[in-house]
Amino acid sequence: MLELQLKIDPELGRQLPFLTLGLLQIEGLENGPATAALQALADATVSQTRAALQLEEITRLPAISGWRKALKALGTDPARYRVSSERLLRRIVKGDGLPRVNLIVDLVNVWSAASGLPIGLYDADRLEGDTLAFGAGREGERYRTLAGTDMETLGKPVLRDAAGPCGSPITDSDRTATHEGTRRCIAVVFGPPLYDRDEFERHCDLLADWVRHFTTGRVTARGCVVS
Repeated sequence: MLELQLKIDPELGRQLPFLTLGLLQIEGLENGPATAALQALADATVSQTRAALQLEEITRLPAISGWRKALKALGTDPARYRVSSERLLRRIVKGDGLPRVNLIVDLVNVWSAASGLPIGLYDADRLEGDTLAFGAGREGERYRTLAGTDMETLGKPVLRDAAGPCGSPITDSDRTATHEGTRRCIAVVFGPPLYDRDEFERHCDLLADWVRHFTTGRVTARGCVVS
């Protein structure tokens, strides 16, 4: 049973019609350092990405192009605030590897690089309330990012729980971040406007398969909403 309701606020839906969001609820996780099997997958993904992409081609990928257009429509410069998947791909193509954080974070980073879709990951026990709402940023609203900096939400799409902003396609909040003690988490996949629904579902299926294969976690519920 899905413990959290995922919704898209009507205001953002009017600004960005046909957004697609997916949610995976993961329980029974034994988090820690990435396994050798996952690291092998990460290394293979990095090699394949470098062989397939040039830096200037990243912005032409459907998921990246879609989000760049969406950010621009909201008033944000997509060259200054890149969605997380674009930053990962740029990092790889420029010659750096994927960052190593912990098992579940490393897994979703590999998946994001492979799919091109940004994804948010949240410790379920750090989230407040029973709803995750994806809406437009507000003047004066900000949150502390995973990098430890404060990001203003105005002009950006933002995911909120009952306590306020907890993430976005750009970066998540440190308030709800996973850690090595995380046992339950929520993954939210951010599909840009008009992204192919069948392809989105295939990517979410792959993510669920990877969770089962590379971790002890169980995907106990899934959800999907479209604006």
